[in-house]
Amino acid sequence: MRGVNTCDTLEAVLQQIMRGSRRPDAIIATGDLVQDETRDGYRRFAKMLKPLGAPVYCLPGNHDSPDIMREQLNEAPFQFCGTASIGNWQLLMLNTHAENDNGGQFSADQLTAIDDDLAACRDKHAIVFLHHHPIPMGSRWLDVVGLRQSQEFMEIVSSYAQVRAVVWGHVHQASDHLQNDIRMISTPSTCSQFLPNSNNFTMDTLPPAYRWLHLHPEGNIDTGIVWLESAKSV
Repeated sequence: MRGVNTCDTLEAVLQQIMRGSRRPDAIIATGDLVQDETRDGYRRFAKMLKPLGAPVYCLPGNHDSPDIMREQLNEAPFQFCGTASIGNWQLLMLNTHAENDNGGQFSADQLTAIDDDLAACRDKHAIVFLHHHPIPMGSRWLDVVGLRQSQEFMEIVSSYAQVRAVVWGHVHQASDHLQNDIRMISTPSTCSQFLPNSNNFTMDTLPPAYRWLHLHPEGNIDTGIVWLESAKSV
């Protein structure tokens, strides 16, 4: 992909995680796992992630095939979207894939389901994961392909006091700020990055990376980025 062997960079990132002192309790793969819509692609992904020995929650991105993804990543340790509980936290993993659209979309039924899931977990802290960005990133070209129902989505999550963060992929860059008392967090890619705040499509020079999240029992979140070349958190 644009001169980068994405399988090699993912493997390097996973090896770096395995060498580190911070071993994951769970892994959230926030979409664009496979671009060629093949079963073999998802089988390769599963073979690479399984040795980490943690649950892997998989969300489809605009380059994925949700049907094949659901078919292939349907046995432990893998889960396609849905919800999960870790300690005092409820995780919601959402499907924003839209056919023939690089932007993301929720149906009316999906929005109702998000509302229902959050209403059912008021006794836990909640963190919501999706592929497409629900708020503007400040890049004209990228904000055209964000979440189409961003206003409706944000109205729902903002109405629940237990929602601590919303986390997404898609944008190939790191960001972290508060909106309506909710942490709004994007994560870099395990391949290449997009230059932030650019009007036109522009690649960044930053290396592959992953984001770690430490979810504290009382509802606080610590998080940081580990870049492949330096292996230093920021």
